[in-house]
Amino acid sequence: LGVVALVTPWNNPIAVPLGKLAPALALGNAVVWKPAPAGAARALSVARWLAEAGLPPGVLTVVCGGRATAELLLSHPGVDAITLTGGEAAGVTAGAIALSRGVPLQAELGGNNGAIVWGDADLPAAAAAIAEGAFGFAGQRCTATRRAIVDRSCLPSFLERLEAAVAALPWGDPLAEETVVGPLPSAASLRRVEGVVERARGDGCEVLTPHLAAAGGAPSGGFYHPPVLVLAEDPAAEVVQEETFGPVLVVQPAAGWEEALELLDGVRQGLAAALFSPSPERRRSFLRRARAGVLKLDAATAGVDAALPFGGWKRSGIGPPEHGEGDLLAFTRAQAIYGAGGG
Repeated sequence: LGVVALVTPWNNPIAVPLGKLAPALALGNAVVWKPAPAGAARALSVARWLAEAGLPPGVLTVVCGGRATAELLLSHPGVDAITLTGGEAAGVTAGAIALSRGVPLQAELGGNNGAIVWGDADLPAAAAAIAEGAFGFAGQRCTATRRAIVDRSCLPSFLERLEAAVAALPWGDPLAEETVVGPLPSAASLRRVEGVVERARGDGCEVLTPHLAAAGGAPSGGFYHPPVLVLAEDPAAEVVQEETFGPVLVVQPAAGWEEALELLDGVRQGLAAALFSPSPERRRSFLRRARAGVLKLDAATAGVDAALPFGGWKRSGIGPPEHGEGDLLAFTRAQAIYGAGGG
């Protein structure tokens, strides 16, 4: 393509960029990389390591700055394609710029991911998987499980197991090997999550903090928010519809299978979805009808295989997916060549 503009988030400042940077370079492009400000130091380190490894000068350039810098980069006439990981607003802005300039765009825009837990599932295993999928990294990854849609007939039993699984997650110093739930990145992020939880409580949702009760208080020395379970009956509630991007898991009861599928698809985004049930019939129905780019069986939504295409449906993605065959679609252009004489 030529020069690819790469815009990346703060929450995974090395793995996410390398997943785009490596194929873009390997397929013959140069890259100008604009990391989120909180990840700028890591980006400069990666650029230094690649230069030391022999990457030719000028093939990779890092520019640091905020939103205005990103918009200037995407609008630059020397940029031939855009790849971005960020929020929905960033995707809308990048889409408008790409359309106005006529350049290709690949954008991964996060997910309000749901996992259906049915009454015939292995409830202890489902609770353990969802607890870690929701609260690992303090919920600060795009594939985190944000919503558990639970068969109402098994809701009390599942909730009991889920509370125990959440309470058992180690939290504290992110540099400690055993830590699963770390801090939020700033006081502003902490206030934002606190506001979401308080508004949910004000809307009549039941709020459970099993982890905080078991741990006897939050760790010191960081912006820690305890893992929170929010029981939400109203599918239109803010806490259901908006991606919290923090340690908050919404639990939505479903009276029947059709309602479960409606709740699963009842948000703007469609990055990842999961089903916990051994039923072949329900599995076929889920795989046929779930409107998300990543589908999982008996596993939390969090985590993906970098060899497979990774991209969202609906408001979760624009353009080709990341990884796998998506890299060829994002970082090269196809041409059909017709030769005379059948050659």
